[in-house]
Amino acid sequence: MNHQSADAEVARPRRRVSNVDESRAVIISAAAECFMRKGLDKATIDDIADEVGSTKGRVYHHFRSKNAIFFAVYRRAMELCFEAVEPVFASDSPAAQRLEGMAHAHAMVMMEHLPFQRGIRSGVEMYLHGSTTAAERETLTELIGIRDEYERLFRRVLEDGVADATLEVDDVPIVGRAILGALNGLTDWYRPRTGESGAEREAIARSLTRTVLNGVVRR
Repeated sequence: MNHQSADAEVARPRRRVSNVDESRAVIISAAAECFMRKGLDKATIDDIADEVGSTKGRVYHHFRSKNAIFFAVYRRAMELCFEAVEPVFASDSPAAQRLEGMAHAHAMVMMEHLPFQRGIRSGVEMYLHGSTTAAERETLTELIGIRDEYERLFRRVLEDGVADATLEVDDVPIVGRAILGALNGLTDWYRPRTGESGAEREAIARSLTRTVLNGVVRR
């Protein structure tokens, strides 16, 4: 099955952060830290400016509101996920190997970019039920679409696994959401230790991947 051609069209996000200048990128990273530490509700533009070590004016030069900053953080978080997982999805390996690789890569992104991933966990839904402008609601819909495209990567590899008999899946949408839900749970309990190595994070990702995919991958 040539999943690289047909599926890549579905999988590739249409809207990503591109050519972000250094100043803007610094603000986005600082905002992710603030959102993780204080929560979306409590973090302020002042907090973000303090994290950057600059004035509010510099922040407002790039972003008109805290909502706009959150949207940029969300886009970057999703871009990081795609960058890690999409190459594994597009490989020629059997579906079971691709699923294991994708789950491992996703877990690593959760740990290595924790501020971005924890900060956005419930952000879109929170904003959808809050006070937003028509333009902001349009952006939220766009962001949800990007997230849905990412989730489709996992559903497509599950479908491939059913077809090549390397995966045992009764309900692809449910299993896909369950896998991502378990992997995303890393942002709730993972706490990086001082001096923690990349090898230690790899070990966590391997252990979690084996646990989450137990009963899905045929052994």
